[in-house]
Amino acid sequence: MNKIRYSMWCCAMLMATISSGQLSVSGVIQDALTGEPIIGGTIYVAGSSDGTITDIDGTYELNQVSSTDSLTISYVGYLTKTVAVNGRSVINVNLSVDNVQLDEVVVVGYGRQKKKLVSGAISQVKAEEIQATPVLRVEQALQGRTPGVQVTNISGQPGDEPTVRIRGIGTTGNSKPLYIVDGIPVGGIDYLNPGDIESIDVLKDAASAAIYGSRAANGVVLITTKGSNGGKMSVTYDTYYGVQNARKNLNMLGVEDYRLIMNEGARNAGLTEPFDLQEVPRNNTNWQDELFVSNAPMISHQLGVQGGGEKSSYAASLSYFTQEGIIGGPKSQFDRYTARVNSNHKVNSWLTFGNTLAYTHLIKRGIGVNQSFNGAYSSALNMDPLTPVFETRDSELSQYPYNFEPVVTAADGGVYGISRFVNGEVVNPLALLETQNQETRKDQLVGSVFGTIEPIKNLKIKSNLGIDLAYVLDDSFRPLFFLNGAQLNDNKTTVNKGINRYYTWQWENTANYDFEVGDHSFGVLAGISALEFNTENLFGSNGNVPVDDPNNVYLDLATDTIWQAFGGAAHSALYSLFSRVNYSYKDKYSVTAILRRDGSSKFGPGNRFGTFPSVGVAWVVSDEDFLGNEGVLNFLKLRASWGINGNQEIGDYQFVSPLVNNRGYNGQIGVSPGFLANEDIGWEESTQIDVGADFGFFDNKLQGSLDYYQKSTDRLLERVAIPGHVGNDPPFQNVGSVENSGVELALSWRETKGKLSYTVGINGAYNSNEMTSIGNAEKVIPGAAWALAGAVTRSAEGLPIAYFWGFETDGLFQNEGDVFSHINSAGDPLQPLAVPGDVKFVDVNGDGVIDADDRTKIGNPTPDFTFGANVNVEYGNVDFSMFWQGTQGNDIFNGSQRQDLRYTNRTTAILDRWTGEGTSNSTPRYTWLDVNNNYRVSDLYIEDGSFVRLKNIQIGYTLPARLLKKLGADVWRFYVSAENLLTFTAYTGADPEIGSLSSFDIGIDRGIYPQPRIYRVGTSVTF
Repeated sequence: MNKIRYSMWCCAMLMATISSGQLSVSGVIQDALTGEPIIGGTIYVAGSSDGTITDIDGTYELNQVSSTDSLTISYVGYLTKTVAVNGRSVINVNLSVDNVQLDEVVVVGYGRQKKKLVSGAISQVKAEEIQATPVLRVEQALQGRTPGVQVTNISGQPGDEPTVRIRGIGTTGNSKPLYIVDGIPVGGIDYLNPGDIESIDVLKDAASAAIYGSRAANGVVLITTKGSNGGKMSVTYDTYYGVQNARKNLNMLGVEDYRLIMNEGARNAGLTEPFDLQEVPRNNTNWQDELFVSNAPMISHQLGVQGGGEKSSYAASLSYFTQEGIIGGPKSQFDRYTARVNSNHKVNSWLTFGNTLAYTHLIKRGIGVNQSFNGAYSSALNMDPLTPVFETRDSELSQYPYNFEPVVTAADGGVYGISRFVNGEVVNPLALLETQNQETRKDQLVGSVFGTIEPIKNLKIKSNLGIDLAYVLDDSFRPLFFLNGAQLNDNKTTVNKGINRYYTWQWENTANYDFEVGDHSFGVLAGISALEFNTENLFGSNGNVPVDDPNNVYLDLATDTIWQAFGGAAHSALYSLFSRVNYSYKDKYSVTAILRRDGSSKFGPGNRFGTFPSVGVAWVVSDEDFLGNEGVLNFLKLRASWGINGNQEIGDYQFVSPLVNNRGYNGQIGVSPGFLANEDIGWEESTQIDVGADFGFFDNKLQGSLDYYQKSTDRLLERVAIPGHVGNDPPFQNVGSVENSGVELALSWRETKGKLSYTVGINGAYNSNEMTSIGNAEKVIPGAAWALAGAVTRSAEGLPIAYFWGFETDGLFQNEGDVFSHINSAGDPLQPLAVPGDVKFVDVNGDGVIDADDRTKIGNPTPDFTFGANVNVEYGNVDFSMFWQGTQGNDIFNGSQRQDLRYTNRTTAILDRWTGEGTSNSTPRYTWLDVNNNYRVSDLYIEDGSFVRLKNIQIGYTLPARLLKKLGADVWRFYVSAENLLTFTAYTGADPEIGSLSSFDIGIDRGIYPQPRIYRVGTSVTF
């Protein structure tokens, strides 16, 4: 009886479900061309958050679907399809490859916009591109993939921030772009795990960046981290292990050639030759071999979870990354631990809320990476080969300095060798590393909570509160050491501790209303934003620590009675109003207008507010009837934009005259103004015009974009020199201007033939940079220094920022006749102290004297062209990719060798020196007494820095679906890869890729920490 009742109840429920139109729908999602199942495709009930994803067989199942509903099916790289249920319980769908993807959206300021309607210059890098060639830092994902965005690694040291420049150097101050992560502005993105990135959108032109107004003059990088659209839970684990080695060793002189050259240098100077060439040398040290670490490890682990239901979705991840350096090993190491939770919740039809939250713990140990003084690699390139790494002879150890000074020893007790020849800043590089004990630890929390209400259809009001909180601890310990007579600490040990707290909060409220009137579509955005930045710091130092282990050194252990302590705080705020109007007609013509007004506490009361407008237009020509639907041209969009952005990066309180307490007079410490006040300083302003086209040919297999831009930055914030008798440092003033103009091109070909699919992409950019105005009497801004030579870069009107500045040469004097024929208008020799084999310098200004006034432009560190190329091929379960990048037209100042010091080693290029008439016209004679000043800064130091580099090559294999099903996995891929495998360049130094230490310090090789060659093996599995 009970069974009968139960059967009747089931029938009743079934009839009720049928009558209400609720049913269960299942099916298979496949590639329309190959029939292969699509794994991880998303299926949603249109107009709701109810959805799921396909499994390893491409199958799905959705419950409680109304017979009148429609399903939306999508997958990355395929055209999204919507199908009506119409009472069906089985719905199989074939998806076609999307060759143009114009219905995709790109991230713009405070929202998203259909790619087809975008009127600005925006480049995008997606998660699959990052995953295809894993990167160590997020900035590297842009390298060579986005035209007009130059990303240059500042060195090969783990954790060092790359230099990012968008459309050239637009200011003499801070040229970094603005980074926005999930709507929150952040000072840097070293805390991000690249595996957490969903997409990176670069706003390059003023029209797209103007929504961020005051901070957008150098471009904007919008980073979106991974979220979830719901569906069943999926778990992904990624890991790789890599080894790193030096890519290149410079050819230095061995001991025999070294002694020969040193004797020649002394002989040419009229001095006694220091070496007996008949004596058998005790050592022949190759310092690069000793310094570079073999197979330095790097390891990455990442665990990600995402999923959700009808009302809530989430994405969470944990990651760990560690990398040791090829110089110093653990002394040059970067560790990153991250945890992230993003969620989104739909309360009802009009209210949603969510959050983003990321915690990162960073540990960085670093050494000097590009230094003329106290650089380990610089010392390795200059240290003589006669000195041993370790001194083992009792006859030496019993003498000075070994028996008296605090010489440096290794952990096993070995005593590092000290050169008897080279002095100054050139020391045993391994001993130098033992004395360097610096560690930075950072704990950072970046997150936001947001809520959106929709009181009426299509009107969305959103409030977002975000924070960026970081605690940074800097530790250093200076032990007793003796490296040579100039580099020593024989007084007392010193321990330093610095604590910095950075806190930024931002509260933004926006209202966005989208509506249509016939064929006219409108989108109106209005918003208000308030941001406040606070920082506090505390520093303490003391000496005489009775502990040698840097890992166990604390201030409390110091026994010195002289303490040093100081601390301070800073504050800044930004208040903004902004609005945007989007209009389109039939998705064919579109206009975007933006207006933002920012008020900054960094400027005086009368100049705090700046207004930043922009406008962009686009025309989808290919939608016009007069083009027809046939032919090779499938898509063509023309666009143009104009806008103004601002820059406020000058530090806090620069419009007033703060008091400083470090002034000294007659042995007394006093207080005085730090610099003169200037309440009239205001915004830097960057005005940019962009004209571009996006196009598709041959069934949209060939896609591309072309842009031309002109960007002028005016009212530069610079300190202008004032007369010395004023007695104070100068204030900031709004003086000077910079102009950048260029062309950008990106092309890609994408095609699928059966099991074979491939994509080939190339991009390139040309940029011209010119300083058009400088607000001082000299019309010159000094630049970066090298060794003891003073400035080797400068900026002047009509020339690029940070051009190389030195003497122009005209070969070498080959005989006495050459010396005395190089004369001025009076018939006197221009270089009376020169002898054959010396450098012939050009009298640039024609005043009859070779002096400092003859220094001129001898090179440009900024490339004319940057380019990248990538190839991705998939055949069945095998995938292959390679990525190239390069530059053309940039110069490098090769200052890796200390020409001003005697006994320093040389590269084997010195073997081609001038030794007699006709033997050389470029490498001067070698002498220790350089009365002709052959080694002053000149074009002899300038080399072509152009290069082409195979940045990454990778091959992977994904397990077949049948095996995955047995293993219970959805996707499981294995791969091997290599980075920096090939480099083609004429540059003779260790690495042609040299980033910027500042806007003026570009392309100077002081002995740069080179990038390693990396081999990796990894796997990724999803359940």
